[in-house]
Amino acid sequence: MNRADAAASRGHSSVVATRLLAILLLCGASGLLYHVASAEEFRVARVVVAGNELVSVAELEVAAAVDGANIFRIRLAEVEQRLQALPAVQSARVTTFLPNGLQIQIAERTPVAIWQTGGTAYLVDQQGHVVGIAGAQQRLLTIRDLDESDLRTGARVDADALVTTIRLQTLLPAGAGTAARGFEYSQATGVDALADFGPRVRFGNSEHLEWKASALAAVRRDLDRTGQRAELIDLRFRDRPYIR
Repeated sequence: MNRADAAASRGHSSVVATRLLAILLLCGASGLLYHVASAEEFRVARVVVAGNELVSVAELEVAAAVDGANIFRIRLAEVEQRLQALPAVQSARVTTFLPNGLQIQIAERTPVAIWQTGGTAYLVDQQGHVVGIAGAQQRLLTIRDLDESDLRTGARVDADALVTTIRLQTLLPAGAGTAARGFEYSQATGVDALADFGPRVRFGNSEHLEWKASALAAVRRDLDRTGQRAELIDLRFRDRPYIR
């Protein structure tokens, strides 16, 4: 065998060896991937939750629906979407950790008021989302629903009514020299404030609230001056306030 033939033979052997090595590596990688994808030690057995107050850990685990799933095969974006479908969850971030853990970090909607309908007090956020049942220890602005609407967690209430009552908490003392003993709402008449000096004051919606507060102050001064009392002060219509 001459030198050229020997070199060609060595080159061929090198190619064969390289291919065999590649096949062995591929088989090894495939075996490793199969092991990782099927091994019991990588199946979710631990869920760590942070950021929850309104939603229980059990509710989050049920919504995540990953118990026993392989951590390398979980579609995290889909899990986050399922969690964000819960009424009280504003956003969710999900990660995995070795060997068998899932981390859930959520941000909940912030309750700003209690919506009282029938015998149930619901927590609602600024946009009117019903996010849960109010506990006895929670002290928030309360609105009594005179229509006794049939609500449940996940429903929505009148967001403008929330805006109106929240603003009135500041406007009534500052602009009318009074405060509200409570707030009530109906679809027909909107928001009423039960004034601390006696009458029901009908504000309706959030339009022209500064004017309504000033008008209430003027009406109260006139009532004090004349010694009269009122049961209802309706300020919904700027051109014709009504006093009864």
